[in-house]
Amino acid sequence: MTGEIIGWLNTGETGRAEALLEAHGGALFAFVHGYDALHRLVKSAGDDVLNSSPMFLSCYCFSLVKSGRARRATAILDGRRDIFRSAFLRTLMELVVFVHTSDPVTDAQFRRWKQLEGLLPIDQPLYDGLYYNSMAIVLVRLNRLAQARNFALRSLESYRQAKQPGLEFFIHLHLAHIAVLEGRIHSAYRATDMARAMTQNDAAHISGPVLVEILDCAIAWETGRFDTVPGRVVELRRKLLSGDSWAEIFVELCRAGAFSIYFAEGLESALTFLEESQMDFNRRHGEFSEALDVIGAAVELLDGRHERAQLYATLSADRERALGATGTMVLGGIVGKLDTEIDWLPAPVAGASPRYAVMSELGRASQAKLERDKVRQRRHVQNAMRLAVQEGLVGLFLEHRELVVGVSSQLASGKFARGHIQLGRMARRIHHLVRHSYLTPVSLSRRGVSAQQMRVLTALRDGASNKQIARKLGLSEAAIKYHLGRLFVSFDVSKRGQLIEKFDEFVDY
Repeated sequence: MTGEIIGWLNTGETGRAEALLEAHGGALFAFVHGYDALHRLVKSAGDDVLNSSPMFLSCYCFSLVKSGRARRATAILDGRRDIFRSAFLRTLMELVVFVHTSDPVTDAQFRRWKQLEGLLPIDQPLYDGLYYNSMAIVLVRLNRLAQARNFALRSLESYRQAKQPGLEFFIHLHLAHIAVLEGRIHSAYRATDMARAMTQNDAAHISGPVLVEILDCAIAWETGRFDTVPGRVVELRRKLLSGDSWAEIFVELCRAGAFSIYFAEGLESALTFLEESQMDFNRRHGEFSEALDVIGAAVELLDGRHERAQLYATLSADRERALGATGTMVLGGIVGKLDTEIDWLPAPVAGASPRYAVMSELGRASQAKLERDKVRQRRHVQNAMRLAVQEGLVGLFLEHRELVVGVSSQLASGKFARGHIQLGRMARRIHHLVRHSYLTPVSLSRRGVSAQQMRVLTALRDGASNKQIARKLGLSEAAIKYHLGRLFVSFDVSKRGQLIEKFDEFVDY
């Protein structure tokens, strides 16, 4: 069929070529005949055909977005809106191209796309599936995860009716990503396994294994089994540059990668990874990602650096949509640590999702820590663990390790988890991971600086007093004085300012 259409194009019979194209998929030609056929078809059509036929122009835009050139497709649609005889097709193409960019969603766009649902052709499930699929991505970008999951499920049913297993694969990926964001790890496992099975049956797109592995990395971070993640994320990120992907999956890879690298290799390696990720994101999507900057601020905050975190804690509501669901989630964690509020952030509500339920308790633990109420702090951390154990959410406690470290010895005993073997095991594991999460750079390790002393140095560099450091680290002031005394000897200095200068000389972030 592709050859026949190309034959009519080569003989100048554009009308016949367009009629044949419309009879065999039209704008959705690629989903019926494959992207290789689509690319050959578009290559054979001259500029005159592409710029005068809405069907050929739609095919051209599909070819561009699948080749990582969504910006080009957007410019073409904006410039040739007049050739579309169907307002439905024009708006649908606008939506499909949009989800391959990283642009925030405006209210006007969302209203226009919502109205499309009432215009979907009857008995053409492929159009239904494509619409619900695209809207699921839009809703994730808007951080409306429950709605996004419902749209994804409707898309899955439509693709099944249209007998499109290759497209079903992508819906399983979307469902897995939504489940990760909500903290529903068992659901994420199931959806990822479904997608993986489809790649093994060669039913999915060629980039399928890469996308599945990205979700594997995200789940590995969430469950605290991230040892292998740092060695995989750079290559996965590079593969996203040329393969089929969307902005949300790129950011999710970078979130899992940055946190995993931080806890495995330290701050410098994590920030380097994020800087390189920003450049690759720009190459892929034509702009830089504010969500990646927020992830960088969260990583720096883990290391006691508050400057960038404080900046992002003052973001106005009109910039919310530039963050997407992942960026908003990370920013929520930052705000909870800084004792500040952003009224447009969704408040963690127990029961809304496993992640929000856990974050709600960690937020209360953070407030108790600020009020120096260690008993209440420990109780809320324990409550958070009780909520997290069913889904195995460990990463959240590493992201909030400053809350855990002061009370982790009591948690490690497992007394609060009597009668719950799984909870006791999880508490001991979190205690172990947190204790070993403070890495000492080689340059300092050679001078005998311990992980505990590294924590003291980091807090000291941030301008904290002995009392503040003790409160932050869950130690006594006497212990802080002891560690500072040892550090004065190690660096051959006698004053705090000199110690900070020496520290900066040895650790260049």
